[in-house]
Amino acid sequence: MTDDTAAKADHMRFLAELRGLGRVYELFPETFTGAFERGRRPIGSFPDKFSPLTDPAARFAAEPERDA
Repeated sequence: MTDDTAAKADHMRFLAELRGLGRVYELFPETFTGAFERGRRPIGSFPDKFSPLTDPAARFAAEPERDA
């Protein structure tokens, strides 16, 4: 193992322990690392005509109507 790989492994082990996934990292280090790297990627960009504002719901009730 090179020094860079060892540092990366220590970093990944620390992140796994921080999230309570130390056992998962011990059993499947490559899978955990791959999932972590995939999870950090952005999903995608917003469409060109994306509006940050949304339309209000037409109707909202705190308690759903019940059939009587």
